[in-house]
Amino acid sequence: MATGYRPPPLSSAEPRNWLRCTLILAGIALLVMLATVLAGGLPVVLLVPGLMVVAGVVLAPLAGMVVMMVTQIIWLLGAYAPAGIGLLAASKVFTGLTALGWLVAALRDRTAPTWAPHMLPLAGFVVVALLAPVLTPAFADGLIGVGKYAMMFVPYLLVANLAISQRGVRIGAGAVSAAATLSALLAVVERFLPGIDLTFGQGIALGAHVDAGSIDGVQIMRVTGGIGDANWFSYTMVTALPLCLYWYNTALTFWLRFAAVGMAALQLTGVVLSYTRTPLIGLAGIVLYLVWKRKLPLGPLLLAGALGLATAPVWLPQGFVDRFFSEKYLREGSTPMRREIFSMAVQLIAQRPVLGHGYQQFGPQFIEQSKTEMGAEWERRDQDGSEPAHLLRAHNLYLDIWVMHGAIGLLPLVLFYLLLLREMAQVSRQAAPDQAELAVALSACLIAFFLCGIGGHSQELKIFWVLAGLAAGLRRLVYSHPQTIR
Repeated sequence: MATGYRPPPLSSAEPRNWLRCTLILAGIALLVMLATVLAGGLPVVLLVPGLMVVAGVVLAPLAGMVVMMVTQIIWLLGAYAPAGIGLLAASKVFTGLTALGWLVAALRDRTAPTWAPHMLPLAGFVVVALLAPVLTPAFADGLIGVGKYAMMFVPYLLVANLAISQRGVRIGAGAVSAAATLSALLAVVERFLPGIDLTFGQGIALGAHVDAGSIDGVQIMRVTGGIGDANWFSYTMVTALPLCLYWYNTALTFWLRFAAVGMAALQLTGVVLSYTRTPLIGLAGIVLYLVWKRKLPLGPLLLAGALGLATAPVWLPQGFVDRFFSEKYLREGSTPMRREIFSMAVQLIAQRPVLGHGYQQFGPQFIEQSKTEMGAEWERRDQDGSEPAHLLRAHNLYLDIWVMHGAIGLLPLVLFYLLLLREMAQVSRQAAPDQAELAVALSACLIAFFLCGIGGHSQELKIFWVLAGLAAGLRRLVYSHPQTIR
């Protein structure tokens, strides 16, 4: 462990830049308040926060990047849109403002865009996604997919081009950990204050989902942490978890290490309260990788595991063991459903293996081709509007991409994933101690996400795209030491 390591100090210019930004923002605030008084009030008052936010993000795009990352990861916050106007959703607004701030800074400082080898296959996947409306039979849904993919690629590119300094990558990693910890706290609120019910839009609400049908006689409350779905919430928790080890290993004081342990405990609590099995695969992958990299000592790890198992009856929530391991649930729960979904995915792939069926076409094709009760039930839900057909997906990242975009989409995406891991392995061998610690942590994050993809169609989870951008920025920092964007 890199205990006692002190990160490099910030440059002397950085405090002056932040002071300049603060003075400019204060000046803008005073001018707007003066205009408010002279204009008699309300219309100008409403401009104050907006003008200050725009100016702040343009002058300090790293600040915009942080807000963008948090609102992208926690969908409940990102979905907030004044007057219900979708284009004014917080995630879209801060993504646009951050893009403007980066563009201004890049032109001002003549900073070249970030480049990494993994971007080449990613560009191939982007081309397939853009052409999906004409390559597949689903033109209208393909256009929807283009818009959704844009909201994944743009944050990735912004993080890759803003988190390119020692300070920038640490701020980016801190934003991911802060978002995951806040989501875990929201999950705890959902669990212990079940009366909370908050919805900002797009059907994403704060409030635990009661799953009464999983186990006879047990009412399970599955938390979502503001991410809209218990499964995706649990994938987010596990994917962010290795960053806690990075903060622990680079902490300079006992209290910072204590905070890192607290973040990890909260995120693991979120995994338990989600009642989801797939993240356990990701967690196992993290542990094996970090033990292999000698970042987790095997002896204390085994001792902690034994202690956790011995005390499990005390801290595990009701129904957890039955849902995960009982023969009845394996026979009657979601396992048979997943078996039928996977079987249909393979059947659909065989029909159009190269080009695929189109964005979010698994559900409509399932309803059309299924001869089982499950297909009939989904058709009823689609017709009464309770659960539209496009919400049914392949429950596997790789099968889902193959069904939608065919082999021409799956192959470049998988190559993109593999090159990301290869680049972080290279960085970990060549970087300074602090940067090497972050490269190992990011590798563990990526491994967790790829393993969670076995049990969930998680390619649209924003935490992956911001982590991929952070990996690109870290690689650029290590290999080229570019001018810092402030």
